[in-house]
Amino acid sequence: MALEQKDKELVAVGASIGALCRPCLDHHIPAGRDAGLTEAELARAVEVGEATHRSAVELLSRRGRELLHTTATRPGGPVQLEPTSRQDELVALGASIGANCHPLLEQHIAGAHQQGLTASQVRSAIKMAEFVQQHAAEVTAGKAAAAIEAAEPSPPAAGEMNAPTSACDATEEESR
Repeated sequence: MALEQKDKELVAVGASIGALCRPCLDHHIPAGRDAGLTEAELARAVEVGEATHRSAVELLSRRGRELLHTTATRPGGPVQLEPTSRQDELVALGASIGANCHPLLEQHIAGAHQQGLTASQVRSAIKMAEFVQQHAAEVTAGKAAAAIEAAEPSPPAAGEMNAPTSACDATEEESR
């Protein structure tokens, strides 16, 4: 049995949050509404996506501290939100992929199976999250390229090729 569109949108909302992709979230929240998700379901998806992302960040930060041989931990530790439903597991699976968090990915694949999702449905969810994650990277790379382009100085106009570019250049030109 394939995933319904509303299930795919739950995965996409999670992946959007996991990948920190605002344009993706701007697309998938309305797409979730269009697919039949309620405001409460979407709000829960955002909550689960955020909690999964925070857990992914904490796991990665902990690994960084291990590699630096430090034992310092952040106060409070990660906020845990255990997915409790099929929908929660779909969102958490998407967020795990969006955040590139392998330990959480393994946890939520197992959780998805425990919630009754078939292997085919889990593969479909992973494919959807992968698409969102790749799109997020493309959007960000495009924004970076545009920012670089905007920051580059404009080439001088044809008649300005030998014009002095600073007061020092003008003084040097005049002394010749």
